[in-house]
Amino acid sequence: MLQRWPDGVVVYDDANASLHALNLVAGEAFELLLNQSEATDARALAYALVQTEPTEEDVELVASLLAQFESMGLIECTQTR
Repeated sequence: MLQRWPDGVVVYDDANASLHALNLVAGEAFELLLNQSEATDARALAYALVQTEPTEEDVELVASLLAQFESMGLIECTQTR
C-alpha cells in the first residue's frame, strides 16, 4: 500500500507489517514499479521517470534506488540474460 504526502511517500508492506518512508523521487519510482509492467529494469524505469532518453547518471541513480528497494524487502531483483 502506498500513501502520498506533500514531502514524500509512505509504503506499507503487508507481508511483514513494516512502513518505509520514501522521498518524492523514490516514491514516484516505486509507484511506477507497481503500475507499469514495462519498466522492468533501471534504464526503462529511468526513461519512465524522466520521460526522455535517460543519461547514464539517471540510470545509475535508478539502479541505486532499486538496490535500496531490494534491501528494504520491497522488491526482488532478478537478472535476465
